[in-house]
Amino acid sequence: MFNKLSIRAAREQIEDRYDAIFEFPDIYRPREIINGLEESTVPIITSKQQRTITTSIWGILPKKFEGDWGTFQKHVNTLTVPIQSLKERPWFIQSEETERCLVIVTGFYTTFIADGELLFFHMTQESGEPFALAAICNELEDGFMTCALVTQQANKTFAEVHNAGNQMPLILPEHQQQDWLDYKIPVTGIHTEETSRSLTAEAISEDFFENNMSDAFNELSVLGESDFLPTPLHDLLFHNSIDLSNS
Repeated sequence: MFNKLSIRAAREQIEDRYDAIFEFPDIYRPREIINGLEESTVPIITSKQQRTITTSIWGILPKKFEGDWGTFQKHVNTLTVPIQSLKERPWFIQSEETERCLVIVTGFYTTFIADGELLFFHMTQESGEPFALAAICNELEDGFMTCALVTQQANKTFAEVHNAGNQMPLILPEHQQQDWLDYKIPVTGIHTEETSRSLTAEAISEDFFENNMSDAFNELSVLGESDFLPTPLHDLLFHNSIDLSNS
């Protein structure tokens, strides 16, 4: 599982690269670490609004869920969803409003275990330019967007910097991003080997995470700090036939 991203690029840089405008420009700010284990937000572009960059809570929730994000994630972590789950366990897909999207980042963090030691890497483009990860998203009944990264089996290139798990994010090549949003390409058709080789691995220390602590709650201050009674889990796990994999 991947639970830390980075978005170092300026707002104008992202808007120019994706020919889209931030829906809430005053909310966006560059961040060294987006910690998915806290209630954090990420910039996304959805299939339905491809000229708008909106703000989404990272960690997809069922559309009708009215409880606390943290409570839900303790039981069902949805920061990432493996490709196969789009068909095998589509319980988190609540309606046709669930759609494909791009999560815009400048990097993500990996963990490699060597001789009992934890090594950490920041995967980024040498140019520092933002790039897109394949994801799915939905809009909750209260208007908030939530999303999850789509992952697949790690390839040999990626396994050289991450062996703490066998999954890797679907890194979308620039020439396939439009096709992903338009459902013209299945998840199995993404050229991840190509994009993996285009990234560089920056070695970082464990202290880096401690020195760049997230202030995720401040991003979502409008939610308030009160806890809500969560919807019973069994009410959320129901089957439907929506298929986002297009495979």
